[in-house]
Amino acid sequence: MPVGTYLLEAYMPRTSADGPAAAAARARASAAQMRREGTPIRVLRSFFIPEDELWFCLYEARSSDAVAEASRRAELGLGRIQKAVDAADIGTRVRRKEPKMKKWWSDRAGRGE
Repeated sequence: MPVGTYLLEAYMPRTSADGPAAAAARARASAAQMRREGTPIRVLRSFFIPEDELWFCLYEARSSDAVAEASRRAELGLGRIQKAVDAADIGTRVRRKEPKMKKWWSDRAGRGE
């Protein structure tokens, strides 16, 4: 099964005693323990949005179930887990449309518009 990228979203109050740094450390530790047990998973990055009281963690794993287990072990609380797609992987569709746009501009310029 191929490895994918998953985004975990968890509620974290601004007044949380341990805070985002501690949550990130627990996330990395639980992923490392799972790797030692044979589950391919790693934390790529985490970030905190204080205004919304949300903490996000980007994982590389084989399934959302593995991310859920890592989250449970790290005591991150219940959160939403979604498959994430790198924008570079979908950017080729946009590039194919560019020549039509350039042609439209060159046609207008040729007519003096």
